[in-house]
Amino acid sequence: MMINKRLIGTVPDSKPYIAGNVALQWLSLLSNAGMIFSCAWFLQQLLEGAAAPRTLALPLAAGLAAVLVRGICTAGAGRMSFLAARSVKRTLRRSIYEKLLRLGPAYSQNVATSEAVQLAAEGVEQLETYFGAYLPQFFYSMLAPATLFALLAPVSLRAALALLVCVPLIPAAIAAVQTFAKKLLGRYWGQYTALGDTFLENLQGLTTLKIYQADGYKQEEMNREAEKFRRITMKVLTMQLNSITIMDLVAYGGAALGMVLAVLEFRAGRIPFWGCFAVIFLSADFFLPMRQLGSFFHIAMNGMAASDKIFTLLDLPEDAPGSGTAAGGTLACRDLRSPTRKGAKCCTAFPWTFPKARSRPSWVKADAAKALWPPC
Repeated sequence: MMINKRLIGTVPDSKPYIAGNVALQWLSLLSNAGMIFSCAWFLQQLLEGAAAPRTLALPLAAGLAAVLVRGICTAGAGRMSFLAARSVKRTLRRSIYEKLLRLGPAYSQNVATSEAVQLAAEGVEQLETYFGAYLPQFFYSMLAPATLFALLAPVSLRAALALLVCVPLIPAAIAAVQTFAKKLLGRYWGQYTALGDTFLENLQGLTTLKIYQADGYKQEEMNREAEKFRRITMKVLTMQLNSITIMDLVAYGGAALGMVLAVLEFRAGRIPFWGCFAVIFLSADFFLPMRQLGSFFHIAMNGMAASDKIFTLLDLPEDAPGSGTAAGGTLACRDLRSPTRKGAKCCTAFPWTFPKARSRPSWVKADAAKALWPPC
């Protein structure tokens, strides 16, 4: 399910923020469940005719507390998401920049300038969703159904079990799409970088193209490249829409199944009214986290395709710094003169010989100049 250990290990500073995001979302889920149960208890009291003005205080207090807690948790989760994404962008962009510095001007022999710029800008931006939204949602989407099952199993085991069994169908749909989506998004990023490379090359040679009146030909070439990119983009969007449709069918179908089972058990007298109410209003929460994960999955897949290209750049071999010693012999200079101002004296041109054993710079002092000779 798209857990790239190397990518996560590259940015270890983001792990506490991801854990904090998951914890805040889980606390928000518990507060919502508490509000639903308190409202269900109040309606049960009304149905039995045992309600009193003071019984209204509990659901009101629970509702206000739940709204307050969920507001704080939502703001906190957004903050955690921002901090995780900030750490990722800072770390990866620094790594790309330092890698290009180590490669030197020869980096263009292995990666195009436009591709390096796109990876450092748009590619890293795509990973913001992966760390800030997808990873926290991935862990929360596994924690939420287990928590709700533990809360609803004592109320209606059949309904809770049916809801829990339907939840894995969404990640199964995601896994089925992932194999095809990975290849498609690899082609998408390849076409994206090719289009940027073509545009940069034509822009740099625009003057030459105008001189030789070849700008019209290059314009048609760019139009063809842009059309290829548009088509691959439409294929990506079609894949995403089909995947979303499947996940919606599973999510809403599973929630409806849980509601129907709860109503049937209530009619059979196996569960009280408050239990049926709680199952109906919490059944959607079984699937919403996993459904949200599916939405983040499509954006994160684009980031994963970008991360593959980023690591390809970071893994490029680097030349070792040049070093070495002379194999042997001596260094001789003949007919060498020092340049001076017009009219000034010049040192006499005579041969200088530097033995192999010399290891310190040699200073030659003349009437008009001083020359520093490197070690031999």
